[in-house]
Amino acid sequence: MAKNRALPFAAITFVMIVWGLSFLSIKVSVAVLGPMTLALSRFVIASVMLLFILKIKEPDAKLNRVDLPRMAFSGIIGITLYFFFENNGVRLSTASTASIIIATIPVLAVLADFIFCGNRITWPKALGVVLSFLGIYLIFRDRGELSFASEYFLGNLSMLGAAAAWVAYNLLTRPMAKRYSNLAITTYQTLFGTLAIVPFVFFESNKWASVNWVVAGNVLFLGVFCSAIGYYFYVYAMGEIGVGMASLFINLIPVVTVIASYFIIGEKITHTQLAGGGLVVFAVYLTDIGTWFKKGFRVILAGINRNAA
Repeated sequence: MAKNRALPFAAITFVMIVWGLSFLSIKVSVAVLGPMTLALSRFVIASVMLLFILKIKEPDAKLNRVDLPRMAFSGIIGITLYFFFENNGVRLSTASTASIIIATIPVLAVLADFIFCGNRITWPKALGVVLSFLGIYLIFRDRGELSFASEYFLGNLSMLGAAAAWVAYNLLTRPMAKRYSNLAITTYQTLFGTLAIVPFVFFESNKWASVNWVVAGNVLFLGVFCSAIGYYFYVYAMGEIGVGMASLFINLIPVVTVIASYFIIGEKITHTQLAGGGLVVFAVYLTDIGTWFKKGFRVILAGINRNAA
């Protein structure tokens, strides 16, 4: 039993480390490849792998015609639009601040649920929303000032666009969860999203002569580990430990990115931005605190019942 519980926790920890390092790989790669060329390279690899896994795990999986428009549109939002914003954001900003801004997704999801679904916002969630926006403001400050013409400002704004795109993707995907598995949904959406990336590539210029084994290795890392294996492990972990407990681990992403970017590519983060990042992480904790406590309480009860038996 202990071994079975250890596997999903090991899987989710692995995924968070990989996703945290992905911002460094993007930063290195977009110096040579255009943002959407990088996205296409990454998701061609991911599409092939996910389709292969789907055929093995769910050989009878089939997309119904009635769901095709929503599946295609959600794939374009969650893959094409998201990575248009993210890759451009990382190119213009730093890997550290980009990962911290992306960590606001759970907070933005709370606002989206309130606005579009009418879900109530509790006091901890409301406080989390306020603190997250304060944290974002601190992150956006460049050398103590808020410069709208700053390259970092534009990059950080693009990362906010990526976070918003992911929230919209989740809202579009939610109704399909009852009819398809997570693996099937992601595979179909990745295929549609990858096809939609193609037109953007023709408008980009790439430094093909500068492509070396380092860049190629980072692209492979993004496609294989971050997109294909990373998602598969994440879905597996969610199924074993639950969505609430899995969400707790998301806070590891900016921590991994900030530490790794400092030691690997020499990025520095100011004290003000570090304080803003701390507020964002704490805000994410507040927005999901009820879910985590409920999940933790259930785990404790389950353990007590097993011992009693």
